[in-house]
Amino acid sequence: MTFRNSVARIGTAAALALGSVAMPTIARAQAIDAGDYVPAPAGTQLALVYLQYSHAGALYRDGRKIDEEAELDTAVALLRYVRFSKVGGMTFNYQVLQPFGYVAGGGSTASLGKTTGFGDTILVGTLWLREDADSQSYFGVTPYLYIPTGDYRSSRGLNLGENRWKGSLQAVYSKGFGKHFIAELSGDVMIYGKNDDAGAASNDLTQKATVRLQGFLRFPLGDRNELNARVMHVTGGETRINGIRQDDVTRTTSLLGTWRHNITPKWQILTQVGADVAVRNGFKEGVRGQIRLLRVF
Repeated sequence: MTFRNSVARIGTAAALALGSVAMPTIARAQAIDAGDYVPAPAGTQLALVYLQYSHAGALYRDGRKIDEEAELDTAVALLRYVRFSKVGGMTFNYQVLQPFGYVAGGGSTASLGKTTGFGDTILVGTLWLREDADSQSYFGVTPYLYIPTGDYRSSRGLNLGENRWKGSLQAVYSKGFGKHFIAELSGDVMIYGKNDDAGAASNDLTQKATVRLQGFLRFPLGDRNELNARVMHVTGGETRINGIRQDDVTRTTSLLGTWRHNITPKWQILTQVGADVAVRNGFKEGVRGQIRLLRVF
């Protein structure tokens, strides 16, 4: 979170599985926003609201487009609370995120239907192992825990909850170069618990770990505005149904552009537009948009 005038700059893809499509990254919690790893003073509290929309217009298998009429629309709101404190002289924050929204199949995949409800609750905490404002250098680590509280029904083609636990560990390094250029690099590994009620036949769904890499270039334009760009690549995550490999390894690369504006010292708005540029398996997002409103307390 980059802080200027006391404003913190904190920061869905669809995953296709047999029988039932869960939304494992409905809020893309690990897909951070640039500046998320510049800490705020202890005692600072943040309240954030995200409004996200994405449209996928094609389905891929082994890197080849197999259905250009497949569609998936996702509209999600996310509520997020963050509080900063000190642990052993180092900055620490804890966070709670709760997504809810709507997802619907269309075109050739209209048979997936549509659903509305809550996604899984996410608990997060970041510890800064390095924070040097003079050199504009920051390094933090963040564990994530996804609790299976979301709406899930195995008979549905689409679900916002996943009916399984998930955990992730993320590390991010941020380095500034003068007043108008900041580079950031993020990496995380996600591990998945078992869904023992996948699809109408109540199959066992397991999934291998996924790895996510994100790179940011940030361009502050004074104290009130910033432009930044992100490239993200996700790989791994092959699933098994009752022990049988599905040959559905994820290899997705996406781009995202962001404009951030500090309305007042305590209010900030962020707007983003992006898209997938390469997909190996699953739906390919043709467009993704987000508006985020942040309030500092």
